[in-house]
Amino acid sequence: MKLGSIRNKLFLFMIAATVIPMAVSLAVTYTFSRETGKNQAIEENARLIFQGKTNLDNYLEAINRTSLAVYTDPNFIRNLSLGVNDYRAIAEIYATLQNMQGSHDDIVQLYFHSLLSNQSTLITNTSPRRELRTEPYPGTENGDSRIVYTEPPHPIHGYGFNYTPAVPPDTKVFTFYRSVNRLPKQERLGLLAIDVKLDGIADIVRQLFEAGREQLYVLDGDGTVIYSGDENMIGQKLGDADILEGLQKAGDSPSGYFDDEDAVHIYDKLNASYADWTIVKRIPYDTLYRNSTRLTTITAAIALATMLIVIIGTLLISIRITSPIRKLAGYMKQIQAGNMDVEIDVQSRDEIGLLARSFRQMMDRINNLILKEYRLELANKTSQLKMLQAQINPHFLYNSLQSIGTLALQHNAPRVYKLLSSLANLMRYSMRNNESMVRLRQEIEHLNRFLDLQQERFGEQFRFTTDADEESLEAYVPKMILQPLAENYFKHGMHPDYGIGELQLSSRLSPDGRLTVEMRNNGAPVPEERLAELRGRLAEGCEPSGNEDEPIGLLNVLMRLKLYTDDTAELRIENLKPHGVKVMLSFPATIAPAKGDLS
Repeated sequence: MKLGSIRNKLFLFMIAATVIPMAVSLAVTYTFSRETGKNQAIEENARLIFQGKTNLDNYLEAINRTSLAVYTDPNFIRNLSLGVNDYRAIAEIYATLQNMQGSHDDIVQLYFHSLLSNQSTLITNTSPRRELRTEPYPGTENGDSRIVYTEPPHPIHGYGFNYTPAVPPDTKVFTFYRSVNRLPKQERLGLLAIDVKLDGIADIVRQLFEAGREQLYVLDGDGTVIYSGDENMIGQKLGDADILEGLQKAGDSPSGYFDDEDAVHIYDKLNASYADWTIVKRIPYDTLYRNSTRLTTITAAIALATMLIVIIGTLLISIRITSPIRKLAGYMKQIQAGNMDVEIDVQSRDEIGLLARSFRQMMDRINNLILKEYRLELANKTSQLKMLQAQINPHFLYNSLQSIGTLALQHNAPRVYKLLSSLANLMRYSMRNNESMVRLRQEIEHLNRFLDLQQERFGEQFRFTTDADEESLEAYVPKMILQPLAENYFKHGMHPDYGIGELQLSSRLSPDGRLTVEMRNNGAPVPEERLAELRGRLAEGCEPSGNEDEPIGLLNVLMRLKLYTDDTAELRIENLKPHGVKVMLSFPATIAPAKGDLS
């Protein structure tokens, strides 16, 4: 194998560039896939547990809203103050409590003790029962100072009444307690206990873990199991010391995870203030790393298959890629020998073919530029000759106008002298070929001379005003950009139907250095179809083609603005209401350092 060959170098490079990164990638994947898989599993399970926590919060909030019926019923608090012999009041209290018991499918029974009437009431799916008691049922007041709190799962209470067949005594429930107070004094009027079966919690929690592979617990603040996949643990103190110790170390952190020797534990605490519950999910490491192990195996298989494909593809590419390169090198040798019209024929559609086509386009452009430069040189020589021939007549005409103006003064005709001077200055301004950029002040002075001649033509039927910022007058602008705009008005816009003709010129210099020049008139508006055509031609920024209907003056102004400033130069035209046209020029300006002509 010859190492000097491009084909062989390409083959070796592509093999090395493919095999080495893949080998490194496999090593990195094998080393870090376990940790990556763990982090991903933690993130996914944290989102899952967060959703479960949200569902549990909503579930408990539904129970809480049910208990608030003692306040939303306007007669309930009032009825508590009535005597035990007021059967209408007792009936209304029963009705409210029965509505509460039937408003949620998971509410098994509801116990209420009134401290005003010393009456205890138990509401189940069967008939309600009540009796007079001086104190609430023992155990319902456990010293919790909160108005609303929960009791962990336990066998259902009879609350001192006989059990009914509809509610077996071994039924496990958790109890939702609410202290009923007279607001806003917070005078305690009674105690409400709602026994809720665990079916709703089970339905939510079962979706959060994979039975047999993972374990999930809902714990209260004392470590008592609210719910677990193992029903025997419900209502008992959790026996896993690692979980309890991890939650204790977590402190006030509402969510997170911690590890032990065998598993990772992800937890999230409920937001409900009346239920200090925490969801804890235990994921053994063999379950946690199951996906990452599969991923490593699949990645290794894909890497081996990819290496085989790369080796075969490299062989084919290395053979095919050098042929068009050699062919293109042959064309270059012919061009180097002086044959600029060589026909480059490379038909491949890959990058080499693109290179060959780009090279062919470059040669075509070089040939066209050579031809264009040759023609420009001839045109310049011809133009220089014509300029030398044409200089005699303008100078003669200018000197003649000066002589006629002097004669007008001698015959006491100052107006004629002023007009002749304006015309002569117009000619001298346009004949100064050594200036391409002038101050805006000079350009406005030239426009004033042109308009003096138009004023003589139209008399009182035409007015011209200028409103230019002093700072903007020192900005350089391309020469002869204002007169074409004014000529367009006299050619297309001025008409007696629109009253006295008015032309207004304004200029301002923005803080970012852009000069804006506006010329407004009150003449005929541009027809909408023609206006759209003008804007299209100006947006294209093409050079004038010589067509009769083409806006040659506007295109020349825009072309010169972009030539002497940059491509951000703009020329915009729009109609005014009720009639008239506004032309606006905007371009980056250069401010003159001192007054005087630019040479």
